[in-house]
Amino acid sequence: LRSTAPVKMVRGVTAMMLFLSGAIASDVKIIFRKSLNTEIAYTYAAGFPINITLDIFNLGSEPAYGIKTSDPWPQDYFDIDGETEAEFDEISAGGHLQHNFTVTPKFDATPEKPLLYVRGFPAELIYSTDAEGENSVRAISTQMRDLLVRSYEDYVRLTAKHNTEWSIFGLGMTASVLGPLGGFAYFSRMKGNPAMKEKSS
Repeated sequence: LRSTAPVKMVRGVTAMMLFLSGAIASDVKIIFRKSLNTEIAYTYAAGFPINITLDIFNLGSEPAYGIKTSDPWPQDYFDIDGETEAEFDEISAGGHLQHNFTVTPKFDATPEKPLLYVRGFPAELIYSTDAEGENSVRAISTQMRDLLVRSYEDYVRLTAKHNTEWSIFGLGMTASVLGPLGGFAYFSRMKGNPAMKEKSS
């Protein structure tokens, strides 16, 4: 029996070389990033908006054309403010494009379902490496993490506790800074007061 392993390896290497040569020939290097921003990082709740940002970077030395982004969210669970799709004519070499929109979770928590679980999903990007649009490329963004969406009431309780903890922390920091200064001022007054000197002597 003749082993097919070397043949498969040669084919794999050849395919990789073709892919790399195509990428180098076009010299368009796209990075597509999806990010979510909330009032408290990585904390999501019904009725509180999530700001979605799609960033496109071209690290290559040639422009890309006909850029189209798509990031559809399930409208059964999210109100959408803005457009989940965007189009750009071109991104220059070393250029940066950005698209923003907002989604707001909506769901009624129950004892059986206190949280809404949403599996993370990437956004999609289509662009062309030539102005004629003959060499089309499809890509996906960086992966979005899974979401655990709290109820509105649970989020209000969480933020109230969060604000209280920061207030206590702030008071502690103020005391740690002003306490030594107050003691220094008090002992400085004692040292400069003749009556206090006579009494102590």
